[in-house]
Amino acid sequence: MKNKNIRYIFLFFVVLLAAAIQAYAVPVPNENGEAVPAKKILFIGDSMTGWLSERLNAYGTVNGFEVSTVVWDGSTMTKWGNASRLSAIVKEHNPDAVFVSLGMNELFEAHPESRLASSLSAIRKAVGDRPLLWVGPPSWPGHDKGKVLNDWLEKELGSDSFFRSSNLKLPRQSAKNPHPTRQGMIQWMDSVVEWMPEHAVVRLPDYQKPVESQMSRGKYFVYKRMKENL
Repeated sequence: MKNKNIRYIFLFFVVLLAAAIQAYAVPVPNENGEAVPAKKILFIGDSMTGWLSERLNAYGTVNGFEVSTVVWDGSTMTKWGNASRLSAIVKEHNPDAVFVSLGMNELFEAHPESRLASSLSAIRKAVGDRPLLWVGPPSWPGHDKGKVLNDWLEKELGSDSFFRSSNLKLPRQSAKNPHPTRQGMIQWMDSVVEWMPEHAVVRLPDYQKPVESQMSRGKYFVYKRMKENL
């Protein structure tokens, strides 16, 4: 009887250990070196992120993945890089992949290599070994700046982890407003998803397109105002 109880106790701890490993496991490539399709995605970033994530979640509804979202209005790479909560957020959600939409509020930065490098490094460290897809900022109406920042991000992240949005022709909310309209956001996210199969390190279970106007929030959606802490 004593040996039987010891065996049950041992099996109990083996089950607990396996569950803990599963909870904190980071997806690894399959035998072909390809990324495992992401079933859980964490989407973080500035004010552009909300509608982008809602369109991505519409894809998730059709194709079998979930999108959790944290929008921090007016945020920058610097703010996210200095946020002590970022690592905790990633660990709490334990996503298979992370999407980032940042750069709009630093678009005119002329020296990102010296002023933003530490922030980018901190964000990447928080993401860890998970596949990362950075949705670059769109152009700013009436300005031709932004190439320096986009070139730097693409170089640092790699072409398979950076989607260059600045070349897209997106309808805006006004002539001077960099924020796309709702339809512009749909067009933007559709362009990202269409680009992914042949280029991105992140893989989705499938890429079937939802109906044109479909947008929806996932179960977890947090909006932080500009003056709030993360």
